[in-house]
Amino acid sequence: MARPVRVRNLARSLNVSETELLVWLAENAPAADLRHPADFLPADIAVRAQQALGRAPPPAPEPEPVERRCAGCAKLPPKPGVRLIEVGADAVCDMCGSSANKRAALAMIGAFHARGLRRLLVVGGGPGTAEDLRQLLAGEVDIRIVDGEGHRNATKADADLRWADVVAVWSSTILSHKVSKLYTDQRAAFRDKLVTVPRRGVAALCMAVTDKVSTPPG
Repeated sequence: MARPVRVRNLARSLNVSETELLVWLAENAPAADLRHPADFLPADIAVRAQQALGRAPPPAPEPEPVERRCAGCAKLPPKPGVRLIEVGADAVCDMCGSSANKRAALAMIGAFHARGLRRLLVVGGGPGTAEDLRQLLAGEVDIRIVDGEGHRNATKADADLRWADVVAVWSSTILSHKVSKLYTDQRAAFRDKLVTVPRRGVAALCMAVTDKVSTPPG
């Protein structure tokens, strides 16, 4: 036979006041004929009280957000409230997807933001790399790309130089001398903006620009 339950213990287990429990009992189980909070309740009435007044346990805390990053991305600032876990080269990085191009682009974006810069001019590069750069930097860095074999004059080049925060002359790509000369000839006036990129590839360009932005002018 089920044992009776003490009112005080039942109220504590339900996380309600003894008064709240007694009022419910008086309205719903008058036959219990309670005289004092220390009285015992029949087991069946205790079960009814638990069903009526029982409160769901508090929700479990949300698991701590975790971001798995490769060694390169682990150097970048963490997102607020997110714990970083550095993973090896054989694991996929949550930030760059283990893409060298994206990792280098993220580092460049971070360097731009840290310096309060926004506008990048790239002189040279092919159609494929131009599209890759636009996608990687979209919404983070404003980018203009000058066709290395296109028509450019001194007036347009001067406007480009004044617009940009950083000017990357991509010398290792298809870039005619007459186009690059429009920008490099003004090195004296814009030396703090200009950086020559001697290697091909989006990652190489982003790393060269990052080094330029991260190095104090001098």
